[in-house]
Amino acid sequence: MVTITAPGVVQSRVGVLNKACAILAVLEKGPACLPAVVSETGLKRPTVHRLVLAMQELGLVEADEQGQFIIGARLTRLAMAAHHAIADRELRRELSAVRATTGASVRLHQRYGDQRICVAEVLRFKSAAGERKPARAVAIAADPVSRVFLAWRRFNGGHGTGDDALACSRIRHRGWVQGADEGGLVLAVAVCGCDGELAAVLSLSTLSQRTRRGGSYGSEVIKCAVEAAARISSRLSVQGAISPVRELEDRVRRVGPGSVE
Repeated sequence: MVTITAPGVVQSRVGVLNKACAILAVLEKGPACLPAVVSETGLKRPTVHRLVLAMQELGLVEADEQGQFIIGARLTRLAMAAHHAIADRELRRELSAVRATTGASVRLHQRYGDQRICVAEVLRFKSAAGERKPARAVAIAADPVSRVFLAWRRFNGGHGTGDDALACSRIRHRGWVQGADEGGLVLAVAVCGCDGELAAVLSLSTLSQRTRRGGSYGSEVIKCAVEAAARISSRLSVQGAISPVRELEDRVRRVGPGSVE
């Protein structure tokens, strides 16, 4: 049995995968020539040479200008996909926590041109009538979520005067707005980046027959939503990617600019 000496390599029951992972463990530390890979893995030179060539064909390994082996572009793409998957899982956990606390359906929206897209959602009722489906484009109109988007766009663009400008200013200052939307009560909270720009809008929605307090959310629900928006903002800043919507752009183009939820 071949002894693999590359540090940090977890052994599986499949020998060829163990050897490939040993090679990648060496390249993970930086560029390495063939003799260095042989030395650090403890594998025979013909074995390393054969596996490296095969891994090059798969895009897992590349050769740099000096002829040394480096991590391939395919692994970089896989790492990015894993990063987005983890970020998406954490985001859904956050939305689920808000739903558990408030009992409302929770969504995260982002802007795409003159439309908005629901990039993630956790519904209170899986098949409730009137519940929207995620990842579809909606024209920005006069509903609470759109009003938050418009508050930032009109303020930054200098659009709107008089009462309209005052309303936008109030929304920006407060950070949230609530109101009716298609028979339900909606609370929309701004998710801002570290530069104060709007990155997304977090929304809570409850069908009208299930709302309380005369058609408005109480202070505890609003506080929960605002705190959740702040946590989401922090995660987006740390990830360095305030636009999960980018992953959905192709899907939106296939749906078409006139599509609505």
